[in-house]
Amino acid sequence: MLHHYDLEICEISIYDNYVINQIKEGTHIEVPHVESLEALINKHIKNQPFIYISNRIHSYSFDPLVHDSINKIENLIATAIITDDKVKQNIVQFEKRFSSKKIMIYENLEEAISWVHAFFNKA
Repeated sequence: MLHHYDLEICEISIYDNYVINQIKEGTHIEVPHVESLEALINKHIKNQPFIYISNRIHSYSFDPLVHDSINKIENLIATAIITDDKVKQNIVQFEKRFSSKKIMIYENLEEAISWVHAFFNKA
């Protein structure tokens, strides 16, 4: 791990080519949050390609415009969403319609990290 931050809206760990983010319970994510997180990530990985891992253990909401903002992050190449909740997995299937980035669903963090390593080993 390069850096770990415990912010008001989330806990984020930044690695060489991926980040793990855990949004805090009850948070409402808006476009400025995405922009701030993008700046923080790029501060450490210098605009290199990365994969975003969303560890969805808490309930939170987000402005639908967040998807458009995420689609504009040029060095974000894919997202892995972690949830073992079937309802949340269905929500992710719906979210995929709004994303220009690849989105994968995993039931645990280890599976998601393994996918990230395999993804970059192929590249």
